[in-house]
Amino acid sequence: MRKFVLALVAIATLQMSGAIKIVALSDIHAMSEKLVPNKGEAIDAYASTDMRMIKESAEILRTVVQQIIKQKPDIVMISGDLTKDGERLSHEFVTSQLELLRAKGIKVLVIPGNHDISNANAKIFDGKNKRDAATITRKEFEKLYANFGYGNEVKRDTASLSYAAEPVKGLVVIGIDSNRDEENLLKSRGDSVNTYHTEGRIKESTLKWISLRAREARSQGKQVVAMMHHHLIEHFDSEARILEKYVVAQHEEVRNALIDAGVHTILTGHLHLTDIARDYNNGDSITEVATGSLITYPFHYRTITISDGKMTVNTNQVKSVASNKNLLAEGKKHVENAVPKQMESMLGKLMGKLDSVSKKLNGMMAMFGGENIDLSRQKKGIMEVCHMQFDDVAKKAFIALYEGNEGKNPQSKEVVEQMEEGLKAVLNAALPAGIGSMVQGFLMENAMPQFDNLLRSMMEDRNHCGTPQEVVVDDLKVTFKM
Repeated sequence: MRKFVLALVAIATLQMSGAIKIVALSDIHAMSEKLVPNKGEAIDAYASTDMRMIKESAEILRTVVQQIIKQKPDIVMISGDLTKDGERLSHEFVTSQLELLRAKGIKVLVIPGNHDISNANAKIFDGKNKRDAATITRKEFEKLYANFGYGNEVKRDTASLSYAAEPVKGLVVIGIDSNRDEENLLKSRGDSVNTYHTEGRIKESTLKWISLRAREARSQGKQVVAMMHHHLIEHFDSEARILEKYVVAQHEEVRNALIDAGVHTILTGHLHLTDIARDYNNGDSITEVATGSLITYPFHYRTITISDGKMTVNTNQVKSVASNKNLLAEGKKHVENAVPKQMESMLGKLMGKLDSVSKKLNGMMAMFGGENIDLSRQKKGIMEVCHMQFDDVAKKAFIALYEGNEGKNPQSKEVVEQMEEGLKAVLNAALPAGIGSMVQGFLMENAMPQFDNLLRSMMEDRNHCGTPQEVVVDDLKVTFKM
């Protein structure tokens, strides 16, 4: 079997005429400037709570398009979230920029992300006010992007927006639609409520279609690269459990099906992290190249070369735009400033669970004849301690994760230690005297090892921590077999 696979790789190498150059972008979240007819409080308030440089998004896309034209790649691949929130005006702006690339002979392939279709969050920001903006349907997406993956020259899955294209002889790109926007509801279209799905899944029939296209390409001696918005692989331990909306549903089954079909490389986005991870099945592997958001510090995109059955990945940055020569520094500060508000949102969700936590603790205390505990009365105090303990260290953690290669960052060890000490301080503040040490001891013995493993997996850039398949892959510059 191995000799057969090697033979296919050799044939594929012969079929491709020289090295193939690709630029990979993700989560460009472009917002048309027409959506802000008058600058003011509405757009400022929105932008202040977001880690993305949303107000600069159009200029950032224009800048990177000009950089790409100078680089002269064969293909540009964009793995979803093309727009801020699926506004028709934003899609029209994006396609106008992609047409500039096509005019230079550069092939462009896109797939939608969860933000791009039937999104009730599409807004116009007009001074102090905001109002609904027109969004698009799936059929309209196909028409708008007919020149960028949805034209007659590709093979299409009838059950989704997935497709198989051969932009360069010998290389088949499979664009995988992992979104659930078909289930979104919009009042503007007559529904009683607005609903919005960020989580990902691949329909069973679509997965079979993808596998057939991959096997077909491999049988013809062609290389295969997949592209999907959501993560296929856990980039840190327990990602699918903790951030279930970022990893495609039934990811292990999907991973195995893709590997078995001969897909060993996939480009993704969604989590806005520049990270490369690898996973295995039956001794074979798939490597996932996730690219951070183009409009979020450190403004990463990838330059990729395929040659001799290998993929070489390098990471580039948009360091400045015409209106802002200090984009990097300001983007970093923007992330840091948004962290406390992100923490507030996360802690608010956790506080909502305090009643159930109190019941569990009371059940434990009843076994020892202890008194009931009502943690919900301490929400304000617990929130204050959490902010005091975690706001600054969370800023360091976010920056390290966004920059990539966390394990090489000298601050990573400090971040792990500070977070673990912070958790102890929160427990001390939250739990009444007399039982704090008992509960804390229980948590330290049972929960802390998992928490420690999670932190080390994230900050040391490892997945499959502590297992024979533990992997550390350079996030920014690496070469691997396809």
